Amino acid sequence: MTESYADKMQDYREGRREKFLDLAAEVLAIQGIRQTTMDQIADHAGVKKMVLYRYFGAKDKLVHALLARVCEAILEADAKSDDWWTERVRNTMAVARTHRNSMILLIRHCAHDPEFGTHLVELQNELAKRTEIRLQEIFEDKSPRLSGSQFLSQSINSFFLNSYLRWLENDLEDNDDNFFEWITKSVRAMSYYWYDTPPPDS
Repeated sequence: MTESYADKMQDYREGRREKFLDLAAEVLAIQGIRQTTMDQIADHAGVKKMVLYRYFGAKDKLVHALLARVCEAILEADAKSDDWWTERVRNTMAVARTHRNSMILLIRHCAHDPEFGTHLVELQNELAKRTEIRLQEIFEDKSPRLSGSQFLSQSINSFFLNSYLRWLENDLEDNDDNFFEWITKSVRAMSYYWYDTPPPDS
């Protein structure tokens, strides 16, 4: 079926909006949320400021859209059906690489921001819930060294996100395999030690 003019215009607007978000992330990740103005974002995007206002309404709405997009992408990648949890790590690594500047903005600049930090908190909480379920499936009836399974699931996801941040900030994307091996073995050791269980050979 031939795409209608309205559909083409909608695709164009959506594509342009995504591009504006990518370009905004480049500026915001360097300068920070509070220090960056809409004028600077517009200059970097090569458009008039009013163009961005037509797409987003205000700077805070643009930032919220940017953060919501990367959080949704991480959660979607993590939720993909895979045989083992390490494949989910591959999935989320791919998202982190694709949305490099947004990830830096989310983890580095939003951690202590009362307004925009809610995105990071909600992401961490959801990932921790999923991790807790997966840990229960792996370790079944084994008792942890310390009470409180949430502690381990929260610690694992804090470790993941902060490791991704340093992986991106130090431009280590060319060493994906080494990074993947290190982070998965680290989490595996953390988990098995918590449950006082010998880790598998693999």
